[in-house]
Amino acid sequence: MKFRSRLYYIMICLIAIAICSVPHALRADTVLLKNGDRITGTATKLEAGKLSFKIAYAEAITIPWDEVASLTMIQPLLLSTPNGTLSVSSVERSKEGLILTTPSGPKTLDAAAVTIMRTAVDQKAYEDSLHPSWVQAWAANVNLSLALAHGNSETTTFSAGFTATRVTHKDKTQLYANTLYSKNGNATPSTSANTSSGGFRYDHNLDPKLFAFGSSDFTSDALQNLDLRSIVGGGFGWHASKTPRQSFDVMGGVVWIHETYSPTPTNSFTAINIGEQYSRKVGIGSLFSEQAYFYPNLNQTGEYQFSVDSSFSTKIGKIFTWQTTFNDKYTSFPPAGTLSNDLILTTGLGITLARH
Repeated sequence: MKFRSRLYYIMICLIAIAICSVPHALRADTVLLKNGDRITGTATKLEAGKLSFKIAYAEAITIPWDEVASLTMIQPLLLSTPNGTLSVSSVERSKEGLILTTPSGPKTLDAAAVTIMRTAVDQKAYEDSLHPSWVQAWAANVNLSLALAHGNSETTTFSAGFTATRVTHKDKTQLYANTLYSKNGNATPSTSANTSSGGFRYDHNLDPKLFAFGSSDFTSDALQNLDLRSIVGGGFGWHASKTPRQSFDVMGGVVWIHETYSPTPTNSFTAINIGEQYSRKVGIGSLFSEQAYFYPNLNQTGEYQFSVDSSFSTKIGKIFTWQTTFNDKYTSFPPAGTLSNDLILTTGLGITLARH
């Protein structure tokens, strides 16, 4: 009995050693290229015509998918199709298309239908991103600026800004608020700036290029005797350019504008909304964004309003940014004794926050 037990133990050890001694290539994913080259490693994803492949003896590489003759995987990748998700353990290119090995048997698909394959973890993250909860996918920035002078000049200037953006595959939500206050405390105290604004905008993609939007903007300006200007409306827009580094949208619609001045009468009118939005990443950590809107008055020919808002931010570390903003609000029919234009330039430290 003892001899048999020892023999059984020795056999188990030999089997374990044999399994551990199996060549690495037999336990790795294998890519066979059209030119006959064979590469072993781990396939991580197929995207944008490139197969991402990790290999043990060098950095991860990307292989043009059109150059792959066959791919065999130890851990299957997931392929999304109109009928659901397929678990694919091998792909072989043939004259009829791509032959996929799946748990339900081989399937032949047109090569154009196999453009994205992901690991199970990446696929779940992608599916979650399609339907994020309302509190997810937000990116926000808060910036503050304070300037004080004492002596021959007695001035206090304070500005603050807030922006929050939530972008999903189907829509985009934007919130913003800005305020600027400046006071001269010399022998004759006076306020040189006292303005605040805020707004909301929602875009919903109707197709990859066309979207519908609704927006509301609110502004007050004490030096222009403006208690509150409300601009509410909506329309349609077009994604003229949309890449990972830049985006450019043009849009048109109709808005209702309501203005309350002190002590002058209230203005209410309907206007056309013609606008554009542009953003571009500059270098590694900088972002420039700009938007402009033109509102011709439909009730009174020749009257109009115009606004431009732009910002440039540069990362300083992980959460801090240096933020510079420029705003221009113009009305062709200001109250008596006030100017048509209000230009505001601010700069200060910002904090970036994100909620995934």
